[in-house]
Amino acid sequence: MAAFPGKPLTPSSTEGGLEPGPTAVAWYTLGVLAVAHMLSLLDRKLPLILAQSIKTDLQLNDTQLGLVIGVMFAIVYTTVAIPMGALADRTSRKRLIAGAITIWSVMTAAGGLAQNVWQLGLSRMGVAVGESVCTPAASSMIGDMFAPRFRARAVAIYFVGAQMGILAGLVLGGWINEIANWRMALILLGAPGVLLALVIGFTIREPARMNRENTSPTEPRPKTSEVALQLLRQPTLVHLIFAAALAALATGGLQAFLPAYIIRTYDMGSAQVGFTYGVAMGLSGLAGVLFGGFAGDWMRRKSPPKALMFVGVGEAIALPAVMLALVIHNYPLFLGLLFVWNSLSSIHNGPVYATLHSLMPSRTHATATAIYLFVVGGLGLALGPLVTGIVSDSISAGGTQASLQTALLILSIPKLWSVGHFLLAARSLRRHQRTVELAAAQPAPAPAP
Repeated sequence: MAAFPGKPLTPSSTEGGLEPGPTAVAWYTLGVLAVAHMLSLLDRKLPLILAQSIKTDLQLNDTQLGLVIGVMFAIVYTTVAIPMGALADRTSRKRLIAGAITIWSVMTAAGGLAQNVWQLGLSRMGVAVGESVCTPAASSMIGDMFAPRFRARAVAIYFVGAQMGILAGLVLGGWINEIANWRMALILLGAPGVLLALVIGFTIREPARMNRENTSPTEPRPKTSEVALQLLRQPTLVHLIFAAALAALATGGLQAFLPAYIIRTYDMGSAQVGFTYGVAMGLSGLAGVLFGGFAGDWMRRKSPPKALMFVGVGEAIALPAVMLALVIHNYPLFLGLLFVWNSLSSIHNGPVYATLHSLMPSRTHATATAIYLFVVGGLGLALGPLVTGIVSDSISAGGTQASLQTALLILSIPKLWSVGHFLLAARSLRRHQRTVELAAAQPAPAPAP
């Protein structure tokens, strides 16, 4: 097995101000990648605001709904992400992203032609194939364009695109569904991605891969299994993966069914829900990722473990906010509590990805990100909606009217477990720092005579 070094993380060595700032080309590339992420999340989250209409038109139950908007997408997304991440570590990332955008855009539009749950599920699986490329490849490019002291905020800006995509998908999807139908929403909102693919193909420059570990250019890149073993040897990253996966389990179920819950509970149309809920979710996510990115960079300069503790505290406050939102029956207060929940649930992206990049060699960033997404996405995107649907249907079968409300309350609890792993990750990172500092303080061995 080829050996490759881990990356020590200390404020003085990796978070200092010695490395140059990003270039204008880097900022432009980041902006275009953020737009790609926006379209990715627009197409990914679009079925959420259409869920009630899809359920009625195709005569589905909540379990089938969770299957098609959660499991069928997530299984493909998380599985394909790993080989795509490995490919991104070896070939042109901008070409991969341009091709991926074309695939997911066409498959989103194809979903509008579905006549049953399986056809719709196949279209969502096609969307997942394309979208599985975006974040691993983009994450690798960001790691090469931005020095560690800028990385959390760069990742945050990339995830701003995701929040804008959620907002646009919910607002536009709800509006088009109201004036036309859910099929037209998928067809119209799937088309713009093809234009962005052309922009990326013709205007983006493939960034040079930064060789921060000073390895030989001819040395073969590590295999996926080697990257996975390297990641598993880092207790900090193991705790972060568990923390993010548990948080995603709760968030995945909540985001999948909250629009349908609002329509059922408050008796609103999809356009009104799409606008009010979409704006609340989009703006709160925007605030959360930016605050998490810039605050995360500031904390990491002083003490990297504090950035992870900051994330854990945010998740701890988010849990009671969303649980309270689900038991009240005042829509403005409901939206206010959701704003608090989603903003605090969104602060982790910058600090977590920055920590992942800092502890893994730069030539493995795309593969490591794909492995992270495999676990987090597999648990959150797949199990969250599916388990929510199963619990809702089971409670409904017992004669309880508020079955979806109860299911969402139950599925929000794993966030509390995730808090513990974020705090354990911070403690582990602190121990890692001390080990690196002690090793650096040891005198160099005397040369052999």
